[in-house]
Amino acid sequence: MARPTMMLELFPVEVRYLTEVAALAIWTSSTVLITPVVYLLQDISWRYLYLIFTLTSAYSVFGYWICDESVRWLLANGKTSEAKNILRKAAKINKVNKDEVLFIVEKVKAEYFTRTEDLDTTTMIPTGNDVKEINKNNLPKYNILTLFKKRRISTITVIMIIAWTVDSLTYYGLILSSASLPVDRYLSFFLLAVAEYPVAIFEYTLMNRIGRKRFCILFHAVAAVSLLAGTAANYLSDFPGANIAIMAFFFLGKLGITGSFSCLFLYTPEMYPTNLRTIGIGLASAAGRVGGMLAPFAGPLSTHVRWAPGAIFGCLCVILTLVLPFLPETRGHELPTLVEELEEWYKTHSGTNRRQQSV
Repeated sequence: MARPTMMLELFPVEVRYLTEVAALAIWTSSTVLITPVVYLLQDISWRYLYLIFTLTSAYSVFGYWICDESVRWLLANGKTSEAKNILRKAAKINKVNKDEVLFIVEKVKAEYFTRTEDLDTTTMIPTGNDVKEINKNNLPKYNILTLFKKRRISTITVIMIIAWTVDSLTYYGLILSSASLPVDRYLSFFLLAVAEYPVAIFEYTLMNRIGRKRFCILFHAVAAVSLLAGTAANYLSDFPGANIAIMAFFFLGKLGITGSFSCLFLYTPEMYPTNLRTIGIGLASAAGRVGGMLAPFAGPLSTHVRWAPGAIFGCLCVILTLVLPFLPETRGHELPTLVEELEEWYKTHSGTNRRQQSV
């Protein structure tokens, strides 16, 4: 789960949503390409298929030497010299005056430490234009228990755990139960993969206009309505045209859950402070793996009760559309650094607060 966090901290607030748009487009293309590969290797041992998939991701080993550490994280944890080295390299590549960049860094650091000087853990002392370094650990020590110590951050964590579990269960459950659709299993998988391409377009055009929260609620609602409608069509499968309706609703349900799940990869880390960002999305993702482990049972269940998986997935998506409004909107808001900062921001940006401010 380091990828979403790294990408968020690398790009400015105005364009950070594009990181998820690009990630979804690449993920979808990879899923689409799986179909012909699997079809061609269907008569060969599965070990060769695993070997191919392993080799296509082998390049990631070199990421350790190619990717730099997050500058935001380095500055937040007092590793100023390492952050400056990265910024000097970036300034050289982009042909920008490095002195101007470093001046901005010092200014931001001075402003930040002015705001947090009352904390017992503050370890930097601003003196004029210079910042004297006393200790490298200038932020409070956070751990996984911090996610549950205060009401607002614990609300975010609980809702995100539920959302990731439901979305992972529904997303992979739909994929694994695609063989039960009234068409060839390879074709059904291919069509469900193609259904994700429009979501990338919707993310590009809507996510920065209506916000992350509304986008997530909208696509959960689309998934809920489509899957419940597909359940009804499944129940009436003896009627003429029912199979076409089942495919259409299944297609829309996959589109909806892809949009909501993809949004979570952006929305979740945006809500956590710097030193809790990876922990927060990591815990939510771990909960999502539980949903992923339950997803394979959707296929066997559909063979016994054809309409059951869609009904379960649809009802869970309805529940999520009712709890997501309790979260704050993150569009246009700078990433928080401290838990206290997050709590204060939540007070005026929660959907349950009458004083909610437009972002």
